[in-house]
Amino acid sequence: MKIHMILLAAGFGSRFGSNKLLYEMGGKPMYRHTLDVMLSLARELKDADVTVVTRYEEIYRDAKETGALCLMNRHSEQGISSSVQIGLEANLQPGKDAYYLFFTADQPELKKETVRRFLSAFLRTGKGIGCLSENGVPKNPCVFHSCYTKELLSIQGDRGGKQVVKSHPEDVFLFEAGWQELRDIDTLDQLKN
Repeated sequence: MKIHMILLAAGFGSRFGSNKLLYEMGGKPMYRHTLDVMLSLARELKDADVTVVTRYEEIYRDAKETGALCLMNRHSEQGISSSVQIGLEANLQPGKDAYYLFFTADQPELKKETVRRFLSAFLRTGKGIGCLSENGVPKNPCVFHSCYTKELLSIQGDRGGKQVVKSHPEDVFLFEAGWQELRDIDTLDQLKN
């Protein structure tokens, strides 16, 4: 079954003080760490692709060179839901089962092996939603079966798929991972800790 991996890279990063997604870490911009994990996974998986949703020309141009499908979010002020929906709509194939795996671009320490093990375990469960988690709390990345596309497309404001996760606790698989990998960088101070 097709796995569409979607990178949400259109946030404003207002608490960071500048565009955190372009902040250089380990020789490359923050967002590129997650994108590289996704691209490497897509090469390993049988039927997977990568989509990047951004509001930044620099990210758009760079990601396009990797062969990923790149989409501009001209309405990112409407919140993360707008990026979720842009990525989802570009990959919809009515009548076909698929999975949509959403990543955020501010988790630079996320490891490919962790995501691979999560996906493998999730696909064996038969459940429709899966999230990496920390102490039982759902985090990103999150994956959704196509049966949830209607609900994901109805989300509004600065809310991602978490409300869909909360609405269907019986259909959610959680995969524990370390806080270091799952922490999202919101402030410059977090990089010093």
